[in-house]
Amino acid sequence: MNKTRKNQRSKRKSGSVLVLVLLVVLISFIIGTGLLALGTQSRVVSINQVQDMMARSAADAGLEHAVQEINNAVVAKTWSTSVVPYASNAALPYSNSIYSVKTAYDAMDGYTIVSVGTDRTRTRTINATLRLKGLFENAIQCRDSIVLKSGTVVDTIDSTISMDPADCDEKTVIGTNSIGDDKVILNSGVVVDGDVVVGVGGDTSTVIKDLGGTYDKSYPLSTSVEFPQVSPPSLFGPDTSIAIKKGEMTIGPGGDFPANGRFSGIKLSNATTLRVVGDCTLYVTGDVDMGQSSEIILDASKNAKLTIYVDGDWASDNNAGINNETSTPSTFKLYGTGPVGQEIDIKAKGEFYGVIYAPDADLTVFSGGNIYGSFVTNNFELKNPAEFLYDASLRTITVYDEGARFVVSRWNEQ
Repeated sequence: MNKTRKNQRSKRKSGSVLVLVLLVVLISFIIGTGLLALGTQSRVVSINQVQDMMARSAADAGLEHAVQEINNAVVAKTWSTSVVPYASNAALPYSNSIYSVKTAYDAMDGYTIVSVGTDRTRTRTINATLRLKGLFENAIQCRDSIVLKSGTVVDTIDSTISMDPADCDEKTVIGTNSIGDDKVILNSGVVVDGDVVVGVGGDTSTVIKDLGGTYDKSYPLSTSVEFPQVSPPSLFGPDTSIAIKKGEMTIGPGGDFPANGRFSGIKLSNATTLRVVGDCTLYVTGDVDMGQSSEIILDASKNAKLTIYVDGDWASDNNAGINNETSTPSTFKLYGTGPVGQEIDIKAKGEFYGVIYAPDADLTVFSGGNIYGSFVTNNFELKNPAEFLYDASLRTITVYDEGARFVVSRWNEQ
């Protein structure tokens, strides 16, 4: 009897253990299946994310390809409204991604580009609008340092309207690509009617040395300012120097020197004058040396324009100067095409009207009056207090202007 009861209890116990084991196996199976599903889902999500990134990269590549093709035509001087890049299922190297590009050009709205990137089952689309950008977007733009003397005022005009800052609503910008300490020095009383910008990731409190200046805002750039390379034009000789030892000589149509040419240098002795008549373009392979009280005059009565490309240094003695009688900044253009460390010393007896693009040069300016135009250099120092008036009309350019290129102005992704 006792033995029978014992056997029955043993059977019930064995049955309970079996049920417990089966329950553990079932729970383990459910957990394992869930983990497997979760792992599979995570892998699918990861694969989709990778494919999304690759599709986006392909769309970016298509956009960059289109912009580059357009700008290649601009640089080669072969651009026309028929330059509308197109691509269909172009392969992105070293990947399974492809891109397709459609471009449209309108005289009013400019370029619009649609770039579609695809990676397996994932697709990304970028819609972009381009604008034409020139060399002179800001009042003062440097790679490295800016020094403004006490009392300097930086403001904006639009020479197509008037030479009065009160008639222009646009704010001015001065800036550096550098993030080093004390790269923008604003001495006491300096007024910038606009913003001061520093290099990407820079700390404005250390890059800008504010000794009592005022300005609207300061902030680091989101992307570094580009400095397109400018090359001298292909001009024939005479490969001699423009040398004036006494009195006045002219350059331009019917003048003492040809309107367009390549010269080995310019040397003006003391109290001499080089008068520009008509539209002149010079490539100077050597130095420019302006003696004391010498002048380069742009004759407004002769519709003077002067564009100079200079490989060497530019030196100006006391009371030497550039006298642009046209009172239009765009009529005097100086391009520094020399190596890093090129030195340009510019003076003006009165008002200075002109633009200077020399991103590898160190520029110093002493003006007897206001400065109208824009400067792009490596380092810039204004030696005397003056009113520096950026001409906003310099932003209006054509594809034939030096350094012009198309850049993305607006974009969105789908």
